[in-house]
Amino acid sequence: MESLRTCKLFGVIRGVLGIKGAIPLIHGPIGCYYHIKYLLSMRSSRPVRILSTEMDQNDVVFGSEDKLHQKICEVDEKYSPQLIAVLTSCASSIIGENIDNVIEKAKNNVNANLLTISSGGFEGSQIEGYIECLTVLIDLMDEPVEKVNTNNGLVNLIGQYRGGPDLKIIKEYFDKLGIKLNCVLISGCTLHEIKKVPEASLNISMCEASGVEPCELMENRFNIPFLHENLPLGVNATANYLQEICKKLDKEYIFAEDEERAERELKAYIPYLTNKKAVIVAGATRVIALTDFLSELGMEPVIICLDFEGKYTDFKLDKIIKMRKINPVILKQPDYLEILHETKKLKPDIIFGGMGEIGLSAELGIPLIDVMHGQELTFGFEGAIRLAKKIRETLEAEENKHPNKTNPNFFR
Repeated sequence: MESLRTCKLFGVIRGVLGIKGAIPLIHGPIGCYYHIKYLLSMRSSRPVRILSTEMDQNDVVFGSEDKLHQKICEVDEKYSPQLIAVLTSCASSIIGENIDNVIEKAKNNVNANLLTISSGGFEGSQIEGYIECLTVLIDLMDEPVEKVNTNNGLVNLIGQYRGGPDLKIIKEYFDKLGIKLNCVLISGCTLHEIKKVPEASLNISMCEASGVEPCELMENRFNIPFLHENLPLGVNATANYLQEICKKLDKEYIFAEDEERAERELKAYIPYLTNKKAVIVAGATRVIALTDFLSELGMEPVIICLDFEGKYTDFKLDKIIKMRKINPVILKQPDYLEILHETKKLKPDIIFGGMGEIGLSAELGIPLIDVMHGQELTFGFEGAIRLAKKIRETLEAEENKHPNKTNPNFFR
């Protein structure tokens, strides 16, 4: 009833927006366009360009392929994009508009590259949308004639949808290791980079739910091996992430001193954070990373809420739970009331989530740290220290606001 998930169209749009010079054109009613644009603009704190054919009642009854053709030409003339991605909606999917036929007619009349992605909202969730988008993009890739060097130090990040500080620090680590980031699929990549993805010697899945399947597809099609390590969130996770990449690419791990320094700095926060209870509401990738990192800090994740699972999610999460000796309540694809009920019952000190948890935080008076929208550094050794510091400051601020609060988990 109050799901954490959204539809396939959302995932496709987020994917397309990660391509430089690309514009998503939704062949559907204005609501499909407006609400997703509004949400993504809010989340990114900047305007995003999403366009719509604005199908109306007449279009749904009689069809609107001519209207779509006209809109494609208008978009090309007005915005001069490198790529126009025509996306179906529930309405155009249900009435069976022949989008491929429209694109075939339009491609000789526009300068932009054209592609279509099936994205009717009823066809699946945003994860199916991400995977569909990545799969369509894989079809654009150039088949390598021959790989001269199978270990050329080129890597692709697959299923990386956020830019910002976390992506920046990964690039910095790779630069220090002499690793070249070939393509980030899909966060700020160009069409040229997408076509050159098969030149890399390693793919790294960055999304538990939507990155592995495209990696497997490219392994079969282009013979590119892949890794699906936990995100480099926390000292141990960062070291493991970089060490595994070094092993694959025959590089020397050079961050031992950085790792030791971060461990020393992190120890200063552990006495303040030990036994603090946390709720984590996120996708599988962040859930796994945060569960491990918060446990590394001595905190206790008491509730873990997963919106989607990947192929290896249960295995990875079970491994962390056993290793860290914790016993969280795990809610899979819960609705809001289910999360609210468990949170009231277990009385945590802090919530880790995103914009969707603002209401939960306000209703229960529990502080929230947004770990979902890429505004602050969380990856790497430096990210671990910054996040630990922010957790401590957030909890101390909460105690200062409520000095007489009787919850035994708050600071004395």
